[in-house]
Amino acid sequence: MEVHHPHHLPKNWKEYLKEFLMLFLAISLGFFAENLREHFVEQEKEHQLMESMLADLDKNQELLLSQKNALLKRNSSCDSIAYFLEPSRIKQSGSTLYFHARKIGVYGSQFPLATRSLDQLKNGGMFRLIHKTDIADSLSAYDNLKTQYEQSINWYFDNVKLIQEANKTMFNTKVFAFNTQYTSTYEFNQLRPQDNPALLSYQQQDLDKYYNSVYYLKKHTETILRNIDQLTSYSENLKLAIRKYYH
Repeated sequence: MEVHHPHHLPKNWKEYLKEFLMLFLAISLGFFAENLREHFVEQEKEHQLMESMLADLDKNQELLLSQKNALLKRNSSCDSIAYFLEPSRIKQSGSTLYFHARKIGVYGSQFPLATRSLDQLKNGGMFRLIHKTDIADSLSAYDNLKTQYEQSINWYFDNVKLIQEANKTMFNTKVFAFNTQYTSTYEFNQLRPQDNPALLSYQQQDLDKYYNSVYYLKKHTETILRNIDQLTSYSENLKLAIRKYYH
């Protein structure tokens, strides 16, 4: 027995056009929905990055303030040394000179800045997520200022090492050791000598060389302090801009 299949009438051009339009619309809507989803994901990631950036900026401002306070103390000790090195005061000022020479020769009090958010932006290729051009430009400028500061502070502590060497030519290390009070294995308090210990040399040429070392450390300290004020001010403005756009 033969089976007869029904014959379909050929489609006209309107039906083909209708099917094409429906297929095109479906693909277009899918593409649009995927782009919209990616946009929302990137927008959320952008906000998370900016929240993290604000946290880093807050932390760095605290670190910069701590660094500034430590540098101000070192700068004050430089001034004291310059004052008491004067010929009319030097031989009566051994205790004060030993005390402040030890202070300017201490290597510590370096406060590394937080870099987590900037590292993500730079190394993770996430700068493209920052849709606000002025924010992206400001972040790049901040990164440059931070890098300059970090280089300067490293060079600064190289200068502190030179002061340590200069101290060896002018001060008896036994006096430093005797006036050290340890509070733990690695921590100590520096005490002011009770008597009037003598310097290793009172030759004017040696005193002048030492004064030169102190002078250049002081000038370098003042430069770093200006860098800190500049970076702190820029950080505050950047925080205000981020909060304006993302809150």
